[in-house]
Amino acid sequence: MNQIEKIKFGDQEFELIAAGVNLGESGGSISFQKGPMTFDAIEAVLKENRSITQIGLSDEPDWTRSDLVYAGKLTKQSDQVIGSEQVQIGTDEETNKPIYENKDIKGDVMTAYFRKPDLTETVAAQAKEIETLKATVGTLVLSSLEV
Repeated sequence: MNQIEKIKFGDQEFELIAAGVNLGESGGSISFQKGPMTFDAIEAVLKENRSITQIGLSDEPDWTRSDLVYAGKLTKQSDQVIGSEQVQIGTDEETNKPIYENKDIKGDVMTAYFRKPDLTETVAAQAKEIETLKATVGTLVLSSLEV
């Protein structure tokens, strides 16, 4: 099989299907091969995700987006064509040359949907960051008083 582009949700990498990225400014979908993970494990990765990175054929990032969140919709399509390979099906009796045929490679495909966070989600995330910063500043102040 040919080398395949990959998609990375946070630290978890998956193999993309052909034309698997359909994202616009406000969101969209990404279709990728399921691999060995369970549906629930993939959904957990998507919920925890903070960034999406497409890895090109050179194994270098093509792009990264951190402005989208998982929209809560994940679908699975079983036995979808994810590629093809040439297999020898016989030999030509006259020329003694091998005869090849393209064979579809099938697998389970997951499609995850993403969107821009709404205002309440943005405010909640910022409030969480502020609380973390307050705790850090409090720790620093206390440690400086102990000296």
